[in-house]
Amino acid sequence: MKVVTFNVKYSPNLGDGVIADCLETELARRLPDIRIEALDLSGRINRDSSARSGSRVLALKTLQKMPAILRDVLVEGLLRLHMRRKCRPVWREALRDADLAIVGGGQLIQDGDLNFPVKLSIVASECRRNNVPIALFGLGVAESRSRRGAALISSLLHSDELVFAGARDGESASRLRRRRVNGVVVTPDPGLLASRLWPLSGRGPRKRPVVGVGITHPVVLQHHGERQPDDTTIRDLYQSLIRRLLASGYDVTGFSNGAPEDRAYLDDVVGSMMSNADERLTRAPDCKTPRELAELVGSFDAVIAHRLHACILAYSYRVVHVGLSWDPKLAAFFANVGRSRYLVDFNDDVVRAMPELLAAARVQKISAVQHERVLALSSASIDRLVLLLKGETRPKLIESSETESALQAMQLARFAHDH
Repeated sequence: MKVVTFNVKYSPNLGDGVIADCLETELARRLPDIRIEALDLSGRINRDSSARSGSRVLALKTLQKMPAILRDVLVEGLLRLHMRRKCRPVWREALRDADLAIVGGGQLIQDGDLNFPVKLSIVASECRRNNVPIALFGLGVAESRSRRGAALISSLLHSDELVFAGARDGESASRLRRRRVNGVVVTPDPGLLASRLWPLSGRGPRKRPVVGVGITHPVVLQHHGERQPDDTTIRDLYQSLIRRLLASGYDVTGFSNGAPEDRAYLDDVVGSMMSNADERLTRAPDCKTPRELAELVGSFDAVIAHRLHACILAYSYRVVHVGLSWDPKLAAFFANVGRSRYLVDFNDDVVRAMPELLAAARVQKISAVQHERVLALSSASIDRLVLLLKGETRPKLIESSETESALQAMQLARFAHDH
């Protein structure tokens, strides 16, 4: 039995690698004889730590300044050339003897630019050529912004090969339904299972609680987010937040999820402060693997971050966390786990109130019962894929009314409220 996965496993943003590793491990645990071939949507075959931040920052800023029509034409043309040379031959060979193609997870259904739409349309084309069934799993789904992007993604969402449609949260499921995808179910992010894949032995005694502050480059927040402050304001907010936490009796460790631009910005924000601070402010070593990122986040007493998978990992390890809002995907996750109170905008007022908010989050710890419930739902969603592979479900798109996913979301929200 062979499964081909399409995701961004080798992205320098290690949160994407966490998703892939957790999904692959859980599938292999249930099906010991399974063969899994992971195909990165960008054609990467490993994590190249030598990638430079400057080129990506420049590319994103250039795209932001271009007229939408010109940007889409340029991006699609360059991507198709890249995919034809580097990806399509590899994908075609991998799919030749595959029993199932799994697309997900992560925020792949988004068309703010044509990056993912072009790649996903090619996935659909190659699966159709090889007659390989497609399962969408743990997908984050954004609102459509581009007519061309929506049309490209539609070739995947309405492919005759589609046999399963799983979105990672209720909002993503609703957006898939609005795109007329049938039988959508909620399949929570596999990264929630990181603490089971990489359990920690426990923390040693500490003089003060350690807060991990995740640093994200402003160009990422501005490119994908809405109404984000300018570069200087974001830098000032990060540094004000760190000073506020130190003054409130916390030790602070700055970290990133691994993207080169985030690592460079971490040096800028935290490095410039360390010469004037005592040993209570540190910069975490750059993580090289998803496991290292997971274990780093799990080692903190609290986490404050923009990046979704810093927050997902914190939840997995029952580390209290405050999310900094910039993309609707964070709101969907915090709502799903009943902690919307701890998702806040990033501004001066919030920075001033952060010590009090963090204290409240530490008092209202993540309930062990609720936590087990969330992880059980995540694990059960992978069982659906196993049933599909074993041929114990229908060969075409699994029939499931909207009621099932709505019930899942309601049960989880009610459980979070009660506990």
